[in-house]
Amino acid sequence: AQMYHNRRNAIREAAAASSFCIILGTLGRQGNPRIVQRLEHLLTTKGRRFVVLLMSELSPSRLALVSGAEAFVQVACPRLSIDWGHA
Repeated sequence: AQMYHNRRNAIREAAAASSFCIILGTLGRQGNPRIVQRLEHLLTTKGRRFVVLLMSELSPSRLALVSGAEAFVQVACPRLSIDWGHA
């Protein structure tokens, strides 16, 4: 129940963002470029700014290096968002 609540809150906050960082996971076969393309299309259609980053490993310290993004969308292992989402 708590994980669901955290996820819904994160989605609600991201919906209000005007700039995004889409992170495509490159470790193994976790990332899906077609999902990134779909996100790029959706954000472009809505007039939102975004940048796409390729990362093999994701951590709060690496995300802290990204400036200007109001929200992050990671396309890799869903477990990453759960593990690092509130770190």
